[in-house]
This record gives sequence, structure tokens and C-alpha cells, in this order.
Amino acid sequence: MHYRSMLVIRAKPGMRQAMADFFVVRRVIDECRESIPGFISGELMLSCDEPDLACVTVQWADEASFRQWLSSPVRARQLQDLLPYFAGSPSSRLFETVRTMRRWESDHPPACPDASFAS
Repeated sequence: MHYRSMLVIRAKPGMRQAMADFFVVRRVIDECRESIPGFISGELMLSCDEPDLACVTVQWADEASFRQWLSSPVRARQLQDLLPYFAGSPSSRLFETVRTMRRWESDHPPACPDASFAS
């Protein structure tokens, strides 16, 4: 069983792309991966519907890893660096994964999905 956290961020008007660029340059997800052994994967996503909204999701091995991240000094430094981009406080939630479905049996699709139809 895994856990996934969602951090919803509203950027100041017109600053979402600059925030996303800084997020990558600042290595926010990279530092999370490097400092918390229970980190599995992370994503920074930009809303297709709201021009100032972004979301960070991280998959964790367990709830304790997420809690460790919340109290991490690395996270505290990151938040201080990102504050100039935020319009208000980000909202963070943790979810327990109940079921996962993938299109492919493995984590990676076949190199050529149509290969089975070749003559």
C-alpha cells in the first residue's frame, strides 16, 4: 500500500510559469527524493483550467515518509524560497492508495504497441 500527497498551489497572478520554472531550477522534487528514503515519485503539474493553479503530487512508501517530509528542514528552506510566488498558503493533503490501474501489465508499455499485429 502506498500513499500520495497533493500540494495545491495558487501562484500570484501571472507568475505560475515563473514559479514552475523556479520549482525545477530550485530542485524541489529532486531534494525531496534525495532526503526522504520513502519517496517513490513526484510530479509538478499545471492546471489546464485555472491559469494560476499548480499541483505537486508525491507517491510515498508509507505515511511516516510523508510526515518526515513535512518536518524536514529541507522542505522548510524550499517553502521560504518559493513564498514570493505564492498567492496565499498552499493546501496539502495525504491520500492512501486503495487501488491502482494501469493500461499495461508492467510499469512500462511495450516498445511498439502494434508489434503484435505485424505479419
